[in-house]
Amino acid sequence: MKLTEKLKNSNFNYARNGRWFFIAPAVILVLGIIMLAIMGFNLGLEFTGGTIVSVNADGAHSRIEIEEKMNTFDVKYTITKEQNTSGGNNYSIKFNASNDTETIIKDLQDFFNEDDWNSAESIQASTTNETVMSVFWSILAALAGLIVYMLIRFKFTAGVATVLALAHDVLMICALMAIFQIEINASFIAAILTVMAYSINNSLVVFDRVRNYEKNNPENYTLEQIINRSINRTLGRSILTVATTLATLIVLTIISLVMQLSSLIEFALPIIFGLFAGTYSSLFLIAPLYKQFETARLYSKQRKIAKPN
Repeated sequence: MKLTEKLKNSNFNYARNGRWFFIAPAVILVLGIIMLAIMGFNLGLEFTGGTIVSVNADGAHSRIEIEEKMNTFDVKYTITKEQNTSGGNNYSIKFNASNDTETIIKDLQDFFNEDDWNSAESIQASTTNETVMSVFWSILAALAGLIVYMLIRFKFTAGVATVLALAHDVLMICALMAIFQIEINASFIAAILTVMAYSINNSLVVFDRVRNYEKNNPENYTLEQIINRSINRTLGRSILTVATTLATLIVLTIISLVMQLSSLIEFALPIIFGLFAGTYSSLFLIAPLYKQFETARLYSKQRKIAKPN
């Protein structure tokens, strides 16, 4: 029997005892809050402001020598290897030194020769505030659009369950970023929106099957049975979709580690976190959430019908 057929015939009850499925996310969220209180987020210059110095990666100084030089300034910095427009490689040195920026830039210019030095660019705090607000409004607009779409196509209870599952995915990514102290930069925004798209797709596939069962239910399945059968029927498709994407991201991460392209790692890791979180929520969180909300709605509807005038 094929794996997809085994998954379709699975007897696992996703809708029952849902409270147990919230333990793992709760533990990760608490750890994330603790790390956030102790260390804070590892924010990149896109969010904190600072200076970016670009130098030739194939120049006279190695990465180790550049790190030793930056250590003398006693500032927080990151060095990433990036490809330039001409096909060569540059080292991008990012740091935030407050009042000592000009002194550090002058010292670095003396350290590198003219052929290796490319540019020095400052990022102002106003730019970072605009970036943060853009992220906030982008996520808010996506959630609002999702709610409207779910109201049009599915039940309100399905929309609420989907939004809560989506919030879980975003919170899990943020918690894991805080736990592992991975730098949050502009690519994090793209990663969040990418994960939201995958999570929404998984939820829509499940609820589309739920709707079909609710409209055509000759065997009189209960709500719990409908939810479980819907997840089982779509499980193979969801796993294959996530697995192919995950395999690509893992290969990208390995290549990035070998080539020391940290900017790609900072993009790939949040998506990997989000894929695991999204798969978990679409299997183990949406089912009990929808069951509870739909049961409460049906109970309230029955009370209104039974209530005498």
